Amino acid sequence: MPVFRAADTVSAVFTVSLKTLLLLYFLLQSAVAEPLMVAFGLSRPPYVDEQTGDGISPALFKEVANRLGWQFDMTYVSNGRMEKLLLSGNVDIAVEMPPGHLGLYYSKPFVAYHNFAIHRDNPGFTLSNIDELQGYSICAWQQASQHLGNAQQMSLKKDYFEYAVQKQQVADWVSGKCDVILIDDALLEWHLKSFSFAWGEGQLGLNRKRWGKVLLPVTNNPLWFYVGFREQKLRDDFDTVFDELVAKGEYERVRTHYINTLRTN
Repeated sequence: MPVFRAADTVSAVFTVSLKTLLLLYFLLQSAVAEPLMVAFGLSRPPYVDEQTGDGISPALFKEVANRLGWQFDMTYVSNGRMEKLLLSGNVDIAVEMPPGHLGLYYSKPFVAYHNFAIHRDNPGFTLSNIDELQGYSICAWQQASQHLGNAQQMSLKKDYFEYAVQKQQVADWVSGKCDVILIDDALLEWHLKSFSFAWGEGQLGLNRKRWGKVLLPVTNNPLWFYVGFREQKLRDDFDTVFDELVAKGEYERVRTHYINTLRTN
């Protein structure tokens, strides 16, 4: 029959207690871990609405984050600032950004914008290449010239304007500050409705029968944006769950929900 010594018992109890304490320590560390800081662009419903914290992109991100058990806080900044905050480490994740920086990790294509050139007063408006925009005054989204590959040309135009706040972009186009607006068509519709414009004549004489609308003739249209990460593991975990959402049809369901809300309200 084995003989148990008091020292053996004390040692066993100490080992168990130490393991318990270590487990509790790691659980507490996990519980008090700082939430991830996630940056979104400024309001551009139906994609992002900072007033409600809702929209296509926040809804999709939250769906993935909730399945991963992530705790996070949200902030809203301009596209240019969002990229700088991620590079400097002031945010952990940036939603809707172009890829390209070494040292950052990018998700699979996350959300797409279908960008058009739209003329208010020329129903015969056509556009076979981007260079033809030189003859028009333009209201564009922030960093549009970089996405379209003609940044140097547009920088020389005195009547080319880029906007961090797209509500102002639409308002300036409607009021006649520029001939052509470069914008995703769902975004334009959202803002026109927020201004209470009718489908025919609007409060400022906006007549859709006189519109000319052309899908921008560039290779990256629709324009895909990604989720940027500072940590590779976060990106890899995100992509795994995101793939599951796409495969199950959840991605398309969320996008369709917000587009249909736009069209029926």
